Parts: sequence; C-alpha cells; structure tokens
Amino acid sequence: MPRRPHVDPEVALAQGISTVPNSLPAKFLRETAKATKWIERIKKIDPALFFWNLVFGFGPSMERTLAALRKRLCTISAEELVPSSFFDRFNDRLVAFLEKVLQHLLATTVRSELPRKVLDHFKDVLVIDSTIVRLLDTLADVFPGAGMPAGAKISTVLSVATDSLHRMAIYVGKKAEIKTLKLGEWVKDCLLLFDLGYFGYSEFERIMRLGGHFITRLHGNADPEIVEVNRSHRGRAIDLVGKRIRSCLASLKREVLDVMVKVEVTRRGYRGAKMKVPVVMRLVGILNEETQEYHLYLTDLPLETFDAERIANLYRGRWCVELLFKELKSRYALDVIHTSKPEIVKALIYTAMITLVISRRIFVAYRDAMARGGKVVTPEKWARFFVEHAGYILRQVLRLSKVEFTEELLLRLALQETIAQDPLRERLEDVWNG
Repeated sequence: MPRRPHVDPEVALAQGISTVPNSLPAKFLRETAKATKWIERIKKIDPALFFWNLVFGFGPSMERTLAALRKRLCTISAEELVPSSFFDRFNDRLVAFLEKVLQHLLATTVRSELPRKVLDHFKDVLVIDSTIVRLLDTLADVFPGAGMPAGAKISTVLSVATDSLHRMAIYVGKKAEIKTLKLGEWVKDCLLLFDLGYFGYSEFERIMRLGGHFITRLHGNADPEIVEVNRSHRGRAIDLVGKRIRSCLASLKREVLDVMVKVEVTRRGYRGAKMKVPVVMRLVGILNEETQEYHLYLTDLPLETFDAERIANLYRGRWCVELLFKELKSRYALDVIHTSKPEIVKALIYTAMITLVISRRIFVAYRDAMARGGKVVTPEKWARFFVEHAGYILRQVLRLSKVEFTEELLLRLALQETIAQDPLRERLEDVWNG
C-alpha cells in the first residue's frame, strides 16, 4: 500500500481560507453595495470591512448584539462610528445586498474532491428541508408563525457534491413546506430527498418530467394501488397486484417489499382545466425487526441500478440536513434573533447563511487536503473550530482581500466602556457618603 503524503494542517487551512477572498473579492462587495444602493458613497467605513465584520461577528455567535458588532467594527476600522450611523445601515438595502452576495456564493460553489459513489449516477444529490426561527411576538403580523406567534421559515436545499447550500429562501413561519418547493431546470439529473412535509404526487411527477429523480417516505394518508411486484418470493406468497398497499402490510412477512404502484396526479389541461392522470411509481419497504412495521419509500429510481436496501440507505443520508440546521442554530446564531425590526431579521438570517456557506467552503478545501494525507475532518468538529477561531480567520481574510483594518483603538474603546454614561445616577456605593 503506497505511503500517504504528509499534509501540514496549517498550510491546508491557509489554502482553505484563501478560497474566501477569491470567491468574494473586495471589489465585488463594494460594487454590489453600490448596485443595491446600500452604500452610495464610501465614506468612513469600507462596505467590504462592514460585511466581513458582520459575517465573522454575528454569524459565529461571537458578538450577540448589534451594539457589540459596532464596537468591533470601530476597533478594526480605526473609526469612531456613532451608534445611529451604524444601526441605520441595517435596512432593506442591506437585505438586498446580502441576498445578492449569497446568491453569488451559491452560484459559484465548488465540488468536493472526495469520492461519492452515488455521484456516479447523478449530477448531485439534493436534500430539501426547512427549519423555523422563533422571532419576537411583536413580529406576528409580518412573520406569522405555525404553533407560535411569530417565526421565519428557512427553506434550504443542501448539496452532497459541495457539502454546502445549493439554494435557500425565507418565508413566513406558517407557510406550508410544499408551497416553498420551486421546481425548475435545476433538478435535471439530480436526486432529490424529501421529508413528509413536501409529499405530493404532482410534485414528484413533475420532477420526473424535468429529468430529475426523488426518494421520499410514503405519507401515512397515502394508499396507492399495487400494479406490479418487482421481487419474487418463494412459497405461497400473497398476490399483491390490484390491492391497496395499506390493506396488505399487516399480512406480509417478507423483509423487503418492492412493487410498482399507480398514483393519480393533477395536471392542467386545455384552458387551465384540471385533470387526473395515472402515473406509475416505485414503492419499497424495509421491515423493522423490532417494531415489525415497514419503513415505506416512494421513488422513481430504476430496479436494475438501485435495490430496495440501497434506496432506504440513501434516504438515511437525509439526516445531514438536520445536522446542518443544528449547526446553523448552535454555531451561527440563528437561535438568537431578538429584534422587532423585520429588515434586521432578514439581514441577520442572510448573514447566518452566508457565514455557513463561507465556513463550509473553507471546510471542504481543508478537509479534502487533509484527506490526501489520510486524515478525517468532520463537519461538527470543523464548525466548533470555526467559531472558536473566527477572529483569526477574519484577519486572514481581510489581509488577503487587501482591506485595511487596525486594532489600535482596541484599548481606547475598551476603556470607554468602563466609564459610566450617567455620572449623576444613584449607585450603591453612595451610601458610604451619606
């Protein structure tokens, strides 16, 4: 067995960090700030510096309040920015700027070098899901929630090929998941994994017509008709053809169920008239030995390439999106949006998503480099490192981007925070002067 090359972790990290300014050069950030009219004239604060301070400040949970972000921006810019000047920048134009930056990042993602056998069959595997961010009750009119007064729904598409976001959008919390699914040419040659919130025969049939593929769990209310059995069984096997799936499950003993089922989808016909069309899909079931119940999956994947066990195993990979949401909320501050202003909510959600994408971009480059030396780097351990060393990464990104910054004001600003804002206010120690 050939000896693996030695890979210096610091060199690998530096190479990973260098991908960030290449993806988001300072010139692009300044031009986008002007194009969205967030910054019309660069005065005291460079928009590139403001952006990176926001991404590496709020996102990695280092600075939990806008006031703390202002202090650090003053520190690294060597400018004393009054609070109103800083807070006024959190407006709809900042939201438009951050959305443009995020879309640019998502359009320039880089595929991982790590081998993924499933990608021999698909251009990508896309895991689709959403999560809810709890907001202040005062935002109930703007962001009505489901099961809570106010909430924002973050709809995401996670790419296996890039180990990062592929698409994302923000909705009100009460919006049904299936209504956030915007299918298009992007699904072609991709495998899509859904949870039950996106279950809809018409949506699955449209994915097939667009040239994509899907796997989803069968909804508890779904009861399609069996039209063909894909796997034969010895002995006196029950004849399943023509029966509804739910009526058969209790009497089945086989460990693996693999059949074709007929479902009805709704299509728009002449002059928008709706019509029902029968479509055949594949249904597989794996018997749980402990519960003696079937885990049922609906798919369009061919029997010749994907057996039932592999389909069930592929669906297990959907758990990676749950880990992504956990990372977003525990590492990148999506659980701490305590503001009554809708534009700040959107700005900070976009900031957290940008932070995630940037973190994953460095992670993929670092992990792939370390893998050449036989070392394994996990997303969970990387996220912890990124948060703990976000300040260091920020400084490296600023240097590589040639964005001017300084820390000369650090001591002066810190000392200012020790001075009471209201010297005439009564304090406990005044009792000694009474």
